[in-house]
Amino acid sequence: MGGGNYSQNIAQRQRSSNQAAFQQPAASTTGTLHDALNPFGKRREVNNVTPIVVALDVTRSRGDDTKLMYDKLPQLMGQIELKGYTENPGISFCAIGDANSDRAPLQVGQFEGDNRLDQVLERIWIEEGGGGTGQESYELAAYFYSRTNCVRLAAGNGKKGYIFFVGDEGFYPKLDKAQVRRIIGDELAEDLDSAEAFRRLQEKFHAFLLYPQKSMDERKSNIDAEIKSRVTKAGGQYDGVDVRASLLWDNRNDLDLHVVAPSGFHIFYGAKQSDCGGWLDVDMNVGGNTTKPVENVRWSKGTAPTGRYKVYVQNFRFHEPGAEPTRFKVELEIGGRVTHHEGVISPNGQTSDASNFVVAEFDYAPAPVKGASKPDAYANYADDVILAQWSKVIPKEHILRVGDPKSIIDILLGALAIADGKVDLDTYLKDMKELGADEVRLRDAEAALGGLPSAHKVATASIEGDVPPPPGAGKKKPVRL
Repeated sequence: MGGGNYSQNIAQRQRSSNQAAFQQPAASTTGTLHDALNPFGKRREVNNVTPIVVALDVTRSRGDDTKLMYDKLPQLMGQIELKGYTENPGISFCAIGDANSDRAPLQVGQFEGDNRLDQVLERIWIEEGGGGTGQESYELAAYFYSRTNCVRLAAGNGKKGYIFFVGDEGFYPKLDKAQVRRIIGDELAEDLDSAEAFRRLQEKFHAFLLYPQKSMDERKSNIDAEIKSRVTKAGGQYDGVDVRASLLWDNRNDLDLHVVAPSGFHIFYGAKQSDCGGWLDVDMNVGGNTTKPVENVRWSKGTAPTGRYKVYVQNFRFHEPGAEPTRFKVELEIGGRVTHHEGVISPNGQTSDASNFVVAEFDYAPAPVKGASKPDAYANYADDVILAQWSKVIPKEHILRVGDPKSIIDILLGALAIADGKVDLDTYLKDMKELGADEVRLRDAEAALGGLPSAHKVATASIEGDVPPPPGAGKKKPVRL
């Protein structure tokens, strides 16, 4: 793969005539992983001098970045050619989702240097899923590109490549061997620390993270969106409640949500409605028919009784082969306060009562809820927490914050050109200005790229003549600096 040149004329004609790209609806039941992007049993090779990977998060929070990349790709390729920012690039586009929940958690294109890149982007399924946990499967992509012979350097002229992760969440701390087998087709003897996958990756690629920043309100909206989407699509009540417990997991096993009301009434699949107004209005995976299930117990506004509630999860039955443990998440809303609780059920294959996992016990009253002050349910989604995790696996100076997503291409291109030694930051900003970039884009690029080690070149000076010797010293020979 690779080779050829990217034609701006072909690219513009393609974009003006092709209205079908990215038209699959989010979470579509008909959407599928394109065979050309399926990583199972495949390796990607590059015949270009400079291998470049652009790994895009296509979950709910960042799905539009792929469309932006498609729109801006002619600009990216045109500037590389015009300015000579790197030699003979071959780009592999990669789409990342959540291996615990999505149908296409990893999509991988060939390394290309011509207009076949457009086709790769058009074929990406923007599933807009994600597991609602604040983590995506970046470590799976790191492993795929780290494998031996994944990159074949070009006839002695190749060099270490560049990989740019574009995303705003953390990664899973372990690379699950079962996921590797199912999605990539490799057999691992045991789960692999994600840090090791990233270490192996950086034997072949300089790794960068482009981190689009957003407010915590925007983050909260995205974090809650997956649970809300599943509950409402299944016909459950999410808004307008006094008390709500929503259970989310990401496989076909039959997990059950249980809530014991203050009266002692036990709400579960066998008794879905209580006399006190509680209702299990969504009960899923009795037959194991979905990998994106949810269950929901709620009391509508003005109906929840005062008293103590108990919430627990039970693994009623395995539908997945292997009887492996299941990660789950429970979102509790108590008088308008939302908290998140995560756990792993059935670590030793337990089912029914033996698997019961108590999530929380709490007091509710129409007045402010009793008990301790509210913990920050979103603490693990804060920028500093996410970036601290990334800084353990890639160089801190390679973590580039993006103020406006429209600047992603500018920052990616600048990082590539500066790291490849073709320009310094001042030269790159000058190039951007000559090409019509406004002050906002210039400031965003300068802020993101200013911390790169090679962003600022130190000017050298040449001094003609003798350098005066220090006092008391003999005359020195002329020194040219």
